[in-house]
Amino acid sequence: MQEQLKFKISSALKDIIGRDLITDDFIAVFELVKNSYDAYAKNVEIIFEELNSPNAKIIIKDDGKGMALEDIKEKWLFVAYSAKKEGTEDRTFDYRQNITLNRSFAGAKGIGRFSCDRLGKWLYLETTKQDLNPVTEVIVTEWEKFEENIKQEFVDVEVLHETKHRSDFGLRHGTVLLITELRSSWDREKLLRLKASLAKLINPAKNKTDDFSIKISVAEELATDKKEDEYYRQVNGEVRNFIFETLGLKTTSIISKIKDDGTDIQTELFDGGTLVYRIKEKNIYPLLKGINYTIYYLNRSAKATFTRRMGVRSLEFGHIFLYKNGFRIYPYYRYIALFK
Repeated sequence: MQEQLKFKISSALKDIIGRDLITDDFIAVFELVKNSYDAYAKNVEIIFEELNSPNAKIIIKDDGKGMALEDIKEKWLFVAYSAKKEGTEDRTFDYRQNITLNRSFAGAKGIGRFSCDRLGKWLYLETTKQDLNPVTEVIVTEWEKFEENIKQEFVDVEVLHETKHRSDFGLRHGTVLLITELRSSWDREKLLRLKASLAKLINPAKNKTDDFSIKISVAEELATDKKEDEYYRQVNGEVRNFIFETLGLKTTSIISKIKDDGTDIQTELFDGGTLVYRIKEKNIYPLLKGINYTIYYLNRSAKATFTRRMGVRSLEFGHIFLYKNGFRIYPYYRYIALFK
């Protein structure tokens, strides 16, 4: 007699798709910023508080579209489900009408939320969906609850929920992630490395319609920042792609675009800002539409200029930068590995 069986999922899955997969703190922050970008935020602020005390915390705050309780239940708490991949992310609310840029989603795996676990043991999530009568939904997650008993099923680990009439952070719409009991320390040099890592997200060919801003705020570092003249040695402030600003875009780049209707692919090669080669081909991949990729490569001249102006080798910041629809793919070597 045949019998149908079902998989059981241990609470240990949390570590497999969280801390084991998200390999460092910079990638964790990067994934959370991507989520803000995908929520059509115009501004993301990464705030570090009380770093020199046991009460250290990270706050990631955005002014995106926010989530309703139904979104939290059916999307955020639905592990590995991605409404972005399914194409239903904006079915109930077309936030694109309020912003000029038709963004392509930066993430679609449904696991970026577990980056919070990489950074700290507790997560307080507060989100307010843009609405005529908005309410603020709050969930509190203690990640170590998933580690108490690996025989416990993942779905049986509870998170706390509360509904408030207004945001504690003063947001009319958007999401706040408050991460506490941090798993690692953040000194000034690590904060500077984070800023440099985030800088690589900013599209060097950014135009006026691409109004996405990342800001870092660390009150303890303000006094030291005032002693530094160079932007890349200052922790606080808006994140800029200072690498390409320094080079004045004098790099080698390949830009490949697939039209929205998917009919053809146009590829251009630039060197030092000058068009070297252009080719237009029929698109033989019918599922690929409305996509553009840009690869920037710091050639020998660009590397020399970078080292001379910045006082450090370009090797410390990378020399190949891959962007999909204006947002950097990082780390790119994992992305390329998918095609091998």
